[in-house]
Amino acid sequence: MKTILFFLLIFCTVVSSAYGELTDQDLDKIRLIVKEEIEDEVNPIKSEISSMKSEIASVKENMASLNGRVGGIEKQITWLMGIIIVAIGIPQVIVAWRSRKDREQDRRIEELAREIESLKQRQIVNP
Repeated sequence: MKTILFFLLIFCTVVSSAYGELTDQDLDKIRLIVKEEIEDEVNPIKSEISSMKSEIASVKENMASLNGRVGGIEKQITWLMGIIIVAIGIPQVIVAWRSRKDREQDRRIEELAREIESLKQRQIVNP
């Protein structure tokens, strides 16, 4: 019975300290510990973010230079297309104009041939 009573007294003293409230100093210590733990975790993330920002800045610079190059290439392609259209289009127009002229001449030659034929027929009939 003495041993049970002894253990109960020890248990009660240990348990009674658990009912004690935290003081402001205890809370400040806890906050400081938590803050240090968070800073230990956040600092590597901050360094990664700063390196990513610098990478993004370099990528933006590269994109700007690429946009300039692409703009120059677009201008060159536009000029090249214009030259090709002129080089192909002008001969096509000339060929179309000549073929129309040739058709008109052929038609005129046929008319004259018919007229000559009719004049020959008249001379043979009316000599």
